[in-house]
Amino acid sequence: MMAPDAGAGSENRMQNDKNNNAEDRARCICEPCPTYNECMRAGDELLFCVTGKSPTCTFDKKGCVCPTCPVKPVLGLKKAYYCIRGSEQEQK
Repeated sequence: MMAPDAGAGSENRMQNDKNNNAEDRARCICEPCPTYNECMRAGDELLFCVTGKSPTCTFDKKGCVCPTCPVKPVLGLKKAYYCIRGSEQEQK
């Protein structure tokens, strides 16, 4: 049984962790982002909104496509620059 104050937000966060799957990766638009670089590509890094900022890559901020990402409304996300700032949860 869930605590009364946990609500749908907690359920959504738990579900978001489970959604780091092939379907979400297929919808992800990190790769065409101007900030996405060869280091990220080599590590097959995607879904920064769920997984958090890149653990190994350094890069220049060149623009952000997060606001237009089709994964964002599905997961109820509101932030941007996840590759630099961290996952939605990390940015709260």
